[in-house]
Amino acid sequence: MTVHSPLVVVVEDDSATLKALCRVLRAGGFEPAPYGSAEEYLASSPVRIPACLLVDIHLEGMSGLELHRELQARGSTVPVVVMTAFDDDRIRHEAQRIGCAGYLDKVADIGGLLELIRSF
Repeated sequence: MTVHSPLVVVVEDDSATLKALCRVLRAGGFEPAPYGSAEEYLASSPVRIPACLLVDIHLEGMSGLELHRELQARGSTVPVVVMTAFDDDRIRHEAQRIGCAGYLDKVADIGGLLELIRSF
């Protein structure tokens, strides 16, 4: 039997940030699954259920919050953590209201990010 590291889907349209997040996740013991857009993720056929999704709020096309709503509509119960480089009380409130599992500032403490993901 093969033991897998917990899978974390990362949806980020900035390629440098996507690579950096994937490096941090690997170093933290997770298996990142990178996607450049919400639409790319929705069109994929995941091999296994992720521990959580780490999603940028401000994406080209469908936003991170819209992705969360779409996943809820499809019946997904996978925790969604949204992240942003532009912290905004209104968006933070909306993320909490729709049931996002977490809201992170992209420049926040990396240890905090890994600790949050481990909590799922």
